[in-house]
Amino acid sequence: MTAVPDPRDPHAPRADSADGRLWGADDLDSPDDQLSALVEGEFVDEKTMAAPTGRRAARAVAVQALYESDVTGHPGVPAVERLADEAGLEADLAEFAAALVRRVEVDRASLDARIIEAAQAFPADQMAAVDRNILRVALVELEADAEVPPSVVVNEAVEVAKLFGSESTPRFVNGVLGSVLR
Repeated sequence: MTAVPDPRDPHAPRADSADGRLWGADDLDSPDDQLSALVEGEFVDEKTMAAPTGRRAARAVAVQALYESDVTGHPGVPAVERLADEAGLEADLAEFAAALVRRVEVDRASLDARIIEAAQAFPADQMAAVDRNILRVALVELEADAEVPPSVVVNEAVEVAKLFGSESTPRFVNGVLGSVLR
């Protein structure tokens, strides 16, 4: 009787390759292979994106803090401070992220009303929390920072959407912000 490999053991041979031969984790090209990264708990995607830097990193931290606030009910400012510290943001970028979060928390109702108006097919309370918070951050930035061209704000929101959203989130964010700007 042949022993059946334990499916939880990454080193156990598998017979599910296209040619039917047995393979296991030892057959991987290198320790940098995506499977190794997944086993180590790292995020991997087909186009493995580099971690954001600069103001994009601050925007990403703001979206994460607002998402946490939506899901847990925790206040966003302490979350953004913790996340900025974990991300190693410089003081000016951490303050930029915190300012975005504070503005969203103060204007949440009016921001959601603008989102509902621009995305009538998607009620804000039924919209994915990540999508809603990316849009909130972008709307705050459109209102607050006249020095940043609207096209840059939209592009940055789309890039953050690629980091955190579903496959359709970048198109959705671009469409909603395009409606807001018309």
